[in-house]
Amino acid sequence: MARGLRSWLGGCLLVSALGMVPPPENVRMNSVNFKNILKWESPALPKGNLTFTAQYLSYKKFQDVCTSTRETECDFSNLSKYGDHTLRVRAELTDQHSDWVNITFCPVDDTVIGPPGMQVEALANSLHIRFLAPRTEKEHETWTMENIYNSWVYNMRYWKNGSDEKFPVTCQYDVEVLRNLQPWTTYCVQVQVFLPDWNKTGQWSEPVCEQTISDGKKNWETVNEHPLTDKKQTVYKRKGKV
Repeated sequence: MARGLRSWLGGCLLVSALGMVPPPENVRMNSVNFKNILKWESPALPKGNLTFTAQYLSYKKFQDVCTSTRETECDFSNLSKYGDHTLRVRAELTDQHSDWVNITFCPVDDTVIGPPGMQVEALANSLHIRFLAPRTEKEHETWTMENIYNSWVYNMRYWKNGSDEKFPVTCQYDVEVLRNLQPWTTYCVQVQVFLPDWNKTGQWSEPVCEQTISDGKKNWETVNEHPLTDKKQTVYKRKGKV
């Protein structure tokens, strides 16, 4: 509370004594799968409603992306994935404005790899797992993050439901089979992307849990929600002799 009061008093002094608008605070980029959202916090002011303008440098000239917005974020997902970009944002109050606050952002280096999707199928005393690479923002729906990076493996871990002991597995391909599991036992699986050439680790998926079987029946049960979409993929349940 004391810190907030000091910030508010500082804003009052700047505007009343010097006629200056304080700049946006805590300016940072939040980027997942090339969905690039520049975020900031509004400085404290004694009166009036601030607006903000955000730009990026293109061919030695700054281009507007968000102008006179009351939001404290701006979408820069249309930036090229490669190279360093200079972004800047300022606060505005009527005919006055703050200094610009600049940051540098390289999408291919700085974006976070989101959690993969996953399909898990129980067959006898094994789990058959298929990984789904995260989709890339602002690209065709068939284009995934795996198309961007030339090194790509999956770090998977699995465990008995209710146990704290987790077993790691490195998967070079988009399918994996966990064999010789205990029958009629629920196992949970979680996966993330790892880029060896970049030494870059992605976000973990939500766990998917499935019960093994042992009598030749097939049970296709759980499918994760696909990253970057609000739609859940179809869930199939098929049981019968194979």
